[in-house]
Amino acid sequence: MPALVDGTWLAQYVEPQLLEEFRNFKDDFIGTLKAPNKAAIDKDGIKFNKLINTIPFHVNKTTAFTPVTVDAKKTLVTWDKLDTGLTTVTDAELRAMAFDKDSELRRLHRESFQIGVRDYAMQKLAPTADAVGMPVLRTTGADDGTGRKKLTYSDLIRFLSAVEGLNLIDQSQLATILCAEHRQDLIDDRAATNNYRDIQINKDTGAIERLFKMKFYENNKNVKYVAAGTLKADGAAPISTDRNASIFYYAPNTVHHIESVMTLYKPLSESTREADPQSEFRLHAYGLTDKKQEYGFGAIISGIV
Repeated sequence: MPALVDGTWLAQYVEPQLLEEFRNFKDDFIGTLKAPNKAAIDKDGIKFNKLINTIPFHVNKTTAFTPVTVDAKKTLVTWDKLDTGLTTVTDAELRAMAFDKDSELRRLHRESFQIGVRDYAMQKLAPTADAVGMPVLRTTGADDGTGRKKLTYSDLIRFLSAVEGLNLIDQSQLATILCAEHRQDLIDDRAATNNYRDIQINKDTGAIERLFKMKFYENNKNVKYVAAGTLKADGAAPISTDRNASIFYYAPNTVHHIESVMTLYKPLSESTREADPQSEFRLHAYGLTDKKQEYGFGAIISGIV
């Protein structure tokens, strides 16, 4: 197959089917994130209240009871602006073109918005570092040949034990987004041990779906952590000691909401100054994905050899 070069063919006899662009769209985990109550949605964000449980428990108490106050806390999760980049199309490009570039660009914007929201959501769900209520563990397996320690069955059991220790109420709402490396580790080592009968794999799709109470989702996109174990900013240039991670979240402690996506379009007819009139297009929205509280999240980070 010849290499792709810049530009498009401006000829009548061109294969009208555009070549497929291979991008990963796995965002099914977003369907498990919780929508806010509409009454809580505010122009500044989404408001939450919480009662802090300070009620004591007594055994064989013989003294008088002293009333305690259950304190209330409140928080506001603020909106983020979500945009696709601005694209332009000139009338010179559109002349004699074998496909409708305007409509194809709109489709690409929708796909980019979907992928962008997925990446944004994963970054917001990831814990900043190991903390109370947010366990972050390293894998301990053998070197995969690149200086990365593989994920083992024992690592998964250790992580599941840490998650169960959080005493999360609804055990059916435990979810982990496996990064591609960790999924590969589990599949690669499956034949080497009988323990993997506990991991449920869909026979039709080959997807790793569950380990005991933990539901798995797969993604080729992943968040990264630095050597010290803290979350790396999305889009920051990786270095050799950065490692990919699988992300755990307790769905009831999440919130996800996208306001109506606005289409911003400037047609060719309004382009009065350019020598070749051009149209402009982008998508714009306010939305948020976040933790309702800093509890019930976690990560498994590939270890460093």
